[in-house]
Amino acid sequence: MLPTASLHGRTTIVGLIAVALLGTACGGGDSSEPEVLAEFGQAQPGDTVGLIAVDAADGTRTVEWASRRDGTIHRLDIDDSGSEIETVATVDVGIDGEQRGLLGQVLIDGRRYASWTTPDLELIVGEIGPSADPRIVWSAGESGSGAIGGVLQRDDASSILIGLGRNTGWDTETGIGGAILRLDPDAMPDQAEGVVSTGYTNPWAFRATDDGSAIWVADNAAGPDPDDESRDDVERIGRADIEPDRNEMDEIDEPARAPSAMIELPDGRLGICGFLDNELRAYDTIDTDRGRDTGLEPAEIVMPCNTGAAVFDDGTIVTAAQTDVGESLLILHP
Repeated sequence: MLPTASLHGRTTIVGLIAVALLGTACGGGDSSEPEVLAEFGQAQPGDTVGLIAVDAADGTRTVEWASRRDGTIHRLDIDDSGSEIETVATVDVGIDGEQRGLLGQVLIDGRRYASWTTPDLELIVGEIGPSADPRIVWSAGESGSGAIGGVLQRDDASSILIGLGRNTGWDTETGIGGAILRLDPDAMPDQAEGVVSTGYTNPWAFRATDDGSAIWVADNAAGPDPDDESRDDVERIGRADIEPDRNEMDEIDEPARAPSAMIELPDGRLGICGFLDNELRAYDTIDTDRGRDTGLEPAEIVMPCNTGAAVFDDGTIVTAAQTDVGESLLILHP
């Protein structure tokens, strides 16, 4: 699970200055290296989340991200080395304990939705803008300290998907652990959420594929097994859309990575960031269930990645990662 991180300090736009970092480009034969797009001063791991790649109709390409501890969402034009970081939205957050704050965002039909813990430490999902008060869509109830989830995605039906950790009021009420849930972005806060799959510890890394054919998830399962506190739980990975219980998914054989973000790579594979190893790794899908891909097999390292990743239409990848100068946005061109 993600540890407590300090508030962002001074932000420096580096403007595509190449740095020597571990990893090779996706595809194996490409020798390009990731470059620094922006540096975040004194920010610590876990501060920069909710990365989104936005390809505008006029050709402008911007990357957006959330600063977890101060409740702000920022935007930067990746093609203009002289552009400044713009603040596009702000919400009031409560950050006592671990993993609280502004946790995720998603754009649906030009509207922005986010998940955050309020000053009263309630985990909510709402529609936000640059000025108006948020319109609350749904509440998960009181958040615990750590393992509360909060990452947002969208599916092909323009619904909101939220990865919910086990330390929330929703888990207390239902008793079924964390979950991948489906929400109606236009509904009232008392809406009946759709349950996709359950039993998770802290599913920070999940992804609905671009073609809508699958919902992949990698559960961040540091800590004791909720069913047997005498042993540590294991990270699991699988298809949330066809495996309704997390315990039916494959155990991850690698050393614990604390999966923190998942993207669809330009070559069709999945990429998963690890909070513990600061790596974006490619994973091949494997057929394990009568012709349906329900498993993932690790392949090569793509680039550094700590807490977030996004992909543009042309295959450009942006990640939030740790470098020699601290937390940074990195960019890898195809």
